[in-house]
Amino acid sequence: MSPQSPTVAQLRAFVAIAQTLHFGEAAAIIGISQPTLSQALVSLETNLQVQLVERNPRQVLLTPAGESLLPLARRAVEAVDAVAEAAIPARWLSGRLRIGIIPTIAPYLLPAVFRTLRKEAPDLQPEVHEDQTGRLVEALRHGDIDVALLALPTGEPNLVEIPVYDEDFVLAVAADDPLADAEGVDLARLTNMRLLLLDEGHCLRDQALDVCMQAGLADAGSDPARASSLGTIVQLVSAGHGATLLPETAVRVEARGAALGIARFTSPAPGRRVGLVFRNTSSRLEEYQDLAEILRRAVDKAKLPARTVGGL
Repeated sequence: MSPQSPTVAQLRAFVAIAQTLHFGEAAAIIGISQPTLSQALVSLETNLQVQLVERNPRQVLLTPAGESLLPLARRAVEAVDAVAEAAIPARWLSGRLRIGIIPTIAPYLLPAVFRTLRKEAPDLQPEVHEDQTGRLVEALRHGDIDVALLALPTGEPNLVEIPVYDEDFVLAVAADDPLADAEGVDLARLTNMRLLLLDEGHCLRDQALDVCMQAGLADAGSDPARASSLGTIVQLVSAGHGATLLPETAVRVEARGAALGIARFTSPAPGRRVGLVFRNTSSRLEEYQDLAEILRRAVDKAKLPARTVGGL
């Protein structure tokens, strides 16, 4: 009969015995009873059809076959342990995590998020992928990213969405505009304004168009002046070329150094919900729920102008 393949437990027992040359100490090292250790060695020798260890009342010795096979057994055990260690990053907020994030969130949220992650999940290695919503959803589908921070809802049936925070939209106008710093602005005021929007593909553009529809602004989005970043639009507004809708978390950054006035709408103000999105086939639901809670704490600690929300 030909030799049979050994099990990992058998090899681990043999390596421990070879390391200590003592059955009691070897059993203690790998956390099993001495009879179980002895049986594992006997089974290994039976499977391999070779004696690996000489046993006598005074000492334990390796046979020539045992000496020859020990390096291979040791490498096999080390390889199995390496597989187990490599799986640890998938257990809880450690190792590489590929995070997709849209441009109208990234510059305003990431500084606060990274500060909190460094304290609460120091073993996590976040890898940021900034892109538009459609491309991030595709990246999620194909496994190119693990999670994404998006405006909700995505409308995608195979994605799980965990809300993180709500924020209002504000109206950005030139500093000398009559609406600069106004409070309680009615949406109907948008009908008489030149509203500048982001390029096609940005979800903020779609959300702004929805607000314009509520305000009765039929030709919103037809203005030829467009940009791919909020920073560029804010500079156009600052120069008096129109107005735009901004997420309130963006104001602190985008208004810096710009001649900008911020008007706030009457309650309930239009706004958006931002959340963590991932595939419904992922095995890391509990981990991502913890991540969403860390994101909420980051928003609160940074005192961002947003309202954290919880639950799936």
